[in-house]
Amino acid sequence: MIFYNLRHAFRQLVRLPGFSITAIITLALGIGANTAIFSVVNAVLRHPAGVDHPERVAVMNVLYKKLALDVPFISVPDYADTASLKNVVEAAAMEKGMSFNSVRDGKVEHVSGAGVGSRWFQVFGARPILGRTFTAEEDQPNAGPVVVISYGLWQTVFGGRRDVVGQTLMLDQKPHQVIGVMRSDFDWPRRNQVWVPIALDPKAFAADQRYNESYQTFIRLRSDATIGQVNAGIKGKVRERILTEGSQSFGRSSDWSFYASQLTQFAAGPLRKPLYVLFGVVALVLLIASANVAGLFLARTAARTREFAIRTALGATASAIVGQLLTETMLLAGAATLIGIAAGPIFGRILLWLIPHSLAEGYEVHMDPTVLAFTAGAGLLTSLIAGIGPSLRLLRQHQSLDLHEGGRNATASVEKQRLRSAFVIGEVALACLLLTGTGLFLFSLRQLQQIDPGFNPHGVLAGSVFYSGDDFQKSDPRQATFIKTVIDNLSAQPGVHAAAAVDPLPFDPNNGGSSSFQIVGRPTGPNDPGPHSNQSNATPDYLKVMQIPLLAGRWISSEDRADTEPIVVIDSRLANKFWPNQSPLGQHIAGNGPKAAVIIGIVATIRNSSLEQDTSDGMRYYAYAQANDFRTDFIVRTDGDPNALAPAIQRAIAAADSTQTTTDIQPLDDLVSGSLAGRRLIVDMLAAFAGLALLLAIVGIYGLISYVTNQRTVEVGLRMAVGAQRTDVIFLVLKGAVAWVFTGLVIGAILSLVANRLLRQSFAAFGSGVVESLTLSVLSLLIVGMLAAFLPALRAASIQPIQALRNE
Repeated sequence: MIFYNLRHAFRQLVRLPGFSITAIITLALGIGANTAIFSVVNAVLRHPAGVDHPERVAVMNVLYKKLALDVPFISVPDYADTASLKNVVEAAAMEKGMSFNSVRDGKVEHVSGAGVGSRWFQVFGARPILGRTFTAEEDQPNAGPVVVISYGLWQTVFGGRRDVVGQTLMLDQKPHQVIGVMRSDFDWPRRNQVWVPIALDPKAFAADQRYNESYQTFIRLRSDATIGQVNAGIKGKVRERILTEGSQSFGRSSDWSFYASQLTQFAAGPLRKPLYVLFGVVALVLLIASANVAGLFLARTAARTREFAIRTALGATASAIVGQLLTETMLLAGAATLIGIAAGPIFGRILLWLIPHSLAEGYEVHMDPTVLAFTAGAGLLTSLIAGIGPSLRLLRQHQSLDLHEGGRNATASVEKQRLRSAFVIGEVALACLLLTGTGLFLFSLRQLQQIDPGFNPHGVLAGSVFYSGDDFQKSDPRQATFIKTVIDNLSAQPGVHAAAAVDPLPFDPNNGGSSSFQIVGRPTGPNDPGPHSNQSNATPDYLKVMQIPLLAGRWISSEDRADTEPIVVIDSRLANKFWPNQSPLGQHIAGNGPKAAVIIGIVATIRNSSLEQDTSDGMRYYAYAQANDFRTDFIVRTDGDPNALAPAIQRAIAAADSTQTTTDIQPLDDLVSGSLAGRRLIVDMLAAFAGLALLLAIVGIYGLISYVTNQRTVEVGLRMAVGAQRTDVIFLVLKGAVAWVFTGLVIGAILSLVANRLLRQSFAAFGSGVVESLTLSVLSLLIVGMLAAFLPALRAASIQPIQALRNE
């Protein structure tokens, strides 16, 4: 019976190529869009590239509830406590970002790297394609320098030579022996080119390092363990440490703890929410496509009423006829699914390519059993949605099927039109929801783009220097001299209004930091963790480059040197929080070096990382000449195109010290706008899918009006025979279209308001422009609805009464 149904269904579909091709293309659009988005979701949220069994990998986070601080970094003692949970943790390893300089072809190049524990690659299940990874003996202080290199560096530096293992790679002027080459898909941490042993000093494990969270730590769970079990073990460790520290415990006063969370949640970062939204959007597109095909099948079953009546008269049961109809829908959905399987991952790669590089870096889209199963499931779902409506109608009408009805072309009953009308109304409602959602996200994006970050990023170019060599990184005088020379070189360039140095650079996603500090003369009370804020090192012209207002006191000057009194400038948020009714000028704060720093000035508050959320606890600015760091960001302001100053930055740095180089040269505007990359992605993709939904709604409305008009041929002929004008017929047809579209718009408006209430809780600045977005979507759908119905209306108005009655 199954093979008979398949053969018969195939013959039926081949007989109507227009119907079959339209249905297949419509379903393929819906299935392909879902496969494309799911392939990206699978790559980002479920199975990051290069990680074996990612569900068993977790990242460690520290949480200070009273400081509202939750970051994916922990201290070395926290790592040791986590690694000791042998019953649930199979492997644990720490990582700290490092940067090196390497000379190739006489040119200094920046090499991004990481210091990692010896079990780092075991945690991720990553195996080298050549050589080996680190041993525990190599992960010790003063061990011989060895390095594992990335696939990309192997290709560019060593030309992909198979004998690379044992070769020497010069990093920061020190020879490192290459012991392994990692496979191309392993990219943890992101943008990494080399891995070296972290080789921690035993002092890092001391109890006084408990709250020095400087390391990212990842763990691999045992196959029978869960995240909950790991966190239960960690809670016990936290209680032990707080009890050991006694009543003056900082952990107790700050409500400190640390915990494990899934790698997939951490790896997705700012892509998580946009992908969830887009996945919901393409699900709606799939529903619209399925409803469209269901409408086509309803029209097809109406035209086949005589065929079904004959089969019923010959003894066919309702289940046999319904089975035949479902077989046809499954054949169409199967063909569309094959197209989705072939095209989905391709569109997924295109989508990943369209995603800003800062968000999509390190992800790969490919067809795997999970994506294949999802596509097959989407095909099955569409076949059920498309076939269930016609099948239910056949079941209800099976007993009343007769040859007389099947042979007539009389006006269709209300029952025959009601279900197809419901599908079209549903399409309009969902299209209205998508169009309104696009408008709401667009309004929210524009509102966020108008937020003042507290500084002027226009005309500013930034470039980073990662210091090469321990003697450079740990030498305050050498860094100070280098920074001053670079700034003097940049200031002398034509078109440069001001030049400065800072670390961290605002809105740099790979940089940032915060710390606790103490106000001298103001002891903290019981269970008071004390003040906490962001901090930065800056040079005298920083305010001039960034155009940040000075509110009180003075800014850092060239007189603030390493041999003078330590100074600090705070922002207005910090001043209002800790000195609400007095001036903080002249007060001393400790926490950045052996001596307390005197507050000499107050500047305006700026946003540090995002236009969507203002997460800053305040800012402390220290003089660069009184501190040292492993990196510096140089910034210059110009009236012209900031990109034109890129060669000037490179020359200024090379002239100051030929062993140093710059990287990540980019306009500050790009960094600020990059914080909205996720929101911009939603707007772009929503606009595309809303356009697709609008197209499908047009097809649905056109198909329904054409079908109804055809069914009412005799009625229209009679009306015209008794004096109705062509305009009356056109109005009659358009009135029905308006009724369906209007009903769909009412439902869509209600859904849009509900969605607005839900989404405004998850997206900043969301909710403005509701009236404008609804108005535009309603007008758009009314216009396209009328246009879709106008052609069938004209065709109905051209009916000749005599010909219509003769056909009847």
